[in-house]
Amino acid sequence: MALATCGEVKTRDAAQDEEKEMPEADAPVESNESLDMKANMKRLAGLTPLTDAEFAAWKPDAVLGLPATNVNTNSPEDVAMFDITYYAGGEKIRLHIVDGAGKRGSQLTGPAHMIAVQDVDEKIPMGYIKTVRENGIKARERHESANKEYQLKLFYGNRLFVTLTTLNVGRARTWQALEAFDLEALLPK
Repeated sequence: MALATCGEVKTRDAAQDEEKEMPEADAPVESNESLDMKANMKRLAGLTPLTDAEFAAWKPDAVLGLPATNVNTNSPEDVAMFDITYYAGGEKIRLHIVDGAGKRGSQLTGPAHMIAVQDVDEKIPMGYIKTVRENGIKARERHESANKEYQLKLFYGNRLFVTLTTLNVGRARTWQALEAFDLEALLPK
């Protein structure tokens, strides 16, 4: 092949063309986690999101003795998002769930896939963020000692992006609250 530039003629041989088409040895290769995430997002996109009625039938009226004080099941089209708050005597538990089913749901749960595969352990002012495992559940736990807040973020059942935030409840009871929600019951059989 001949290339012309400002009167000069440069030639390239076939070996140079083939070289360009060959992938470089140090080119990034997608990790198994990345491939698994993409496959799961594709699987989730084909599922039907939970309905507001299914969430309402599932939600507990009280958790750790705290009554439900605010329930929001107003989900946008093609995504199921549920939010429920329990509060009494200065103690608060807030559960937020994004169902990864449906096209939009699968996109919204992208960060949850990363929580499921990445481990963190860092100090923040007045607290920490770290990956923990309790009773077979892997979660990103955040604690802020100044306001006595705990937050757990997890990807449950490769479908539900769950955020549980507690105030004045303590770490042990935060995990008890997570177990009290019986997230398994939200997953279709």
